[in-house]
Amino acid sequence: MERKSQPVKKKLLVLSLCVVLAAIAIAGASLAYFTDTKSATNTFTVGNVKIELLESRFHRQGSGGSGDTSIPAPTQTASGMKYVTDGSKAFTDDEIKADAAKYSEYIGERGKNLVPGKNIAKSPYVVNTGANDAYIRIRVMIPSDANRDYWQARSGGVIESQFCTTAITSGEFMHNDKTTYNPFIDASGRGYVDENGVKYDVYTFIRNEPLKPGEMTEWNVWNYIGIADEATSANIQKAVNKGAILVSEDGTMTVNVLVQADAIQAEGFADAKAAFAAFDAQK
Repeated sequence: MERKSQPVKKKLLVLSLCVVLAAIAIAGASLAYFTDTKSATNTFTVGNVKIELLESRFHRQGSGGSGDTSIPAPTQTASGMKYVTDGSKAFTDDEIKADAAKYSEYIGERGKNLVPGKNIAKSPYVVNTGANDAYIRIRVMIPSDANRDYWQARSGGVIESQFCTTAITSGEFMHNDKTTYNPFIDASGRGYVDENGVKYDVYTFIRNEPLKPGEMTEWNVWNYIGIADEATSANIQKAVNKGAILVSEDGTMTVNVLVQADAIQAEGFADAKAAFAAFDAQK
């Protein structure tokens, strides 16, 4: 049976890449861990654990399949990194940081008037700017009723995206219990619900080893996000009706994709899972 997609000809989607700040409640000496949550707009810090969340066009080794031809190929040769193969071409930390400084301009230009098949490069990294070794967790959240999901190929979705499998297969970030290349995925809508009742699919990346002061995560956990080729007017209207796509007074449509980075002191915990179990228990 042949199925045809109706092209979107009316208002075009604006992709708004927002960041949500996790609540951290520190109460009682026994639970007073050093933690930090970083967003694109603010940082909440307790103790001496501090992180910076960067978003860049640069996948560690290129454009990450985003289809954005404005992204140059890396010219430097990787050497001495733990999770990136020596001898391979890769962007340096400094190159990624320099690009991240201009990422808001990139989003402002490429992220407006998106059409089906157009993607935005989206590569998050975390830098430990504190004085303590810290376990790192990065979560990407996409509205469930708009998410096509790259791996599940969910029909009717509007948002298409792709996480970086190498971040997991390299051993830097842990995989879920079923595969060696998937992050922990909560696609039930229970993982996060915003103040307007919008449900989000949550993709969780937990770094296996502590990140030392001054270090940056080697791999980006995400590659790109955009509008699915198969997105139709009916798909978009369905997502609007469920609140996954917001419509302004002038008819502009916006999708909020949330990115959150958390950190907790490494000292006193057997591994990253134990550390974030304690982190979440403080909320």
